[in-house]
Amino acid sequence: METIQQNNPDLNLEKLVSGLQHEDARNLRLTSNFMWIMWIMAPLYLIFAIVGFTGEEFSTQHIGFIFFSLGFLVFGFLFWTLRMEYKSVDYGIPTIEMLQKAVKRYKFWQAKTYLTIIPVILVCFATSFSIEHLLPYPDQIKRMVIVFVIYLLVLCVAFFIGYLVWRTRQKPLRDKALAMLAEIEG
Repeated sequence: METIQQNNPDLNLEKLVSGLQHEDARNLRLTSNFMWIMWIMAPLYLIFAIVGFTGEEFSTQHIGFIFFSLGFLVFGFLFWTLRMEYKSVDYGIPTIEMLQKAVKRYKFWQAKTYLTIIPVILVCFATSFSIEHLLPYPDQIKRMVIVFVIYLLVLCVAFFIGYLVWRTRQKPLRDKALAMLAEIEG
């Protein structure tokens, strides 16, 4: 390890591990909190849908509640898997393996990134069905499309903010882990 610190003062294993531990703990807290929120919201919206369907008047809002329930359920499972990943992080394994896992864990585009598209689309449909009645247009399909497009625009902004957070908080850790791996292996 001393050769790493002598060749490049920015590559300090202890500092990197400390940063990884801090970020992993933060992500564990966030995923745990969001998981519980999703587990609460999924059955709550299902109850809203059931109560709505048993009522006298049917509305698209009740269909939206079903989509919300499904979306929150899928989000809950995704947050559960992320929580399990962060709970199982082990810093006692060999350095190379620990660094490789950190690099993989903090890669921006990965399977779990793509899997979030499923609940996002479900919640997008839910929003379209649930609040379309608030728009003044007479055509229901146009109202739903407008809500869908607005929601997608909001998601694009949220995605960009998430990217900026990753670039600020996690990419530097990943880059240092990659540089340290290159130094060790090369």
